[in-house]
Amino acid sequence: MKKHSERSVFRVLSPVAALLCVCTVSAALLAGASEITREPINEAQRQTQLASMMAVLPPETADCEKMSIPDSSAECFRAVDRDGKTIAYAVSSSAGGYGGRISVMTGIGTDGCVLAVSVYDNSTETPGLGAKTSEPEFTSQFAVNKAVPGFCVTKDAPVNDGFETIDAVTGATISSRAVASCVTHAVEVYKQATEENDE
Repeated sequence: MKKHSERSVFRVLSPVAALLCVCTVSAALLAGASEITREPINEAQRQTQLASMMAVLPPETADCEKMSIPDSSAECFRAVDRDGKTIAYAVSSSAGGYGGRISVMTGIGTDGCVLAVSVYDNSTETPGLGAKTSEPEFTSQFAVNKAVPGFCVTKDAPVNDGFETIDAVTGATISSRAVASCVTHAVEVYKQATEENDE
């Protein structure tokens, strides 16, 4: 009887031990793969952000320097020409869309007018709907010839008095609101950055 119970224990523990070994090896391989791919992924994200920044800044931009913005989740960059004169600002911000975070780069002139908007990461949005927020038909609406306190989709206009209205992408109101929120946040960050530099 004792031999029978030892065999039963062995039969139970043998697959458990094998499964434990497989899980340990798999976890180690996944951790190694994550470590190996982390830097290339980060570099690709930096390159995408840089390309987006150059797309929203004036062509005479010679250099950009990151500005320190306390208590802000956004990144602000000051663009200068060859003479070192400030010609614009670029603000990278993100907000929750329908499927996840949407990242937006907003170019703002020294007069506070939005120059251009580039949605550089909306990969979690629904293809054919929220993903259309990166298309020029939508983003060009933000380039207005006046400084405004912010932006909102047309159906939210009564709630956000004084904001510039934009037409949402059909079927993607949540994603459109997220982009409008990012651009509004960028305008706020621009104001904070320029006020701090004036002091």
